[in-house]
Amino acid sequence: MRYLYPVRKRIEVLAAVFSVGFGLHVWALAFHSEPLYWAGLRNGDALLFGQTMSLAGLVHALGIRINGYWRWSPALRFAGMSVHSACFLYLTWAGLGQTAGYTYGWGAAMALAGAWSAGRDMKRAYMGAGEWIRN
Repeated sequence: MRYLYPVRKRIEVLAAVFSVGFGLHVWALAFHSEPLYWAGLRNGDALLFGQTMSLAGLVHALGIRINGYWRWSPALRFAGMSVHSACFLYLTWAGLGQTAGYTYGWGAAMALAGAWSAGRDMKRAYMGAGEWIRN
């Protein structure tokens, strides 16, 4: 079964790449500075935040790569996008009243839309929907 069509797949690939890159960036900066101090995250917490974001991106990318060859591949996409959403919602909340609130709010909204889409695909996989075609 195939759950992602070309346009959606490109968008989700970009989201996964962004998540891994953002996480690695925060992770690397946390060794020498406090990149998320404005959000209340000190070095150790920022390091953990970056690792979480990177891991979520990798799980999401794995779900995209499998794309229906394993029935529950949408569950991997859903897990990755849910963690993206939670991380961006935290940054949005911490950044309210600043430009960060607006910027991360868009990221959170897009991640939530992706999680919603993956959740619908996960429901289709659970129901055994046969209308999907193989890659």
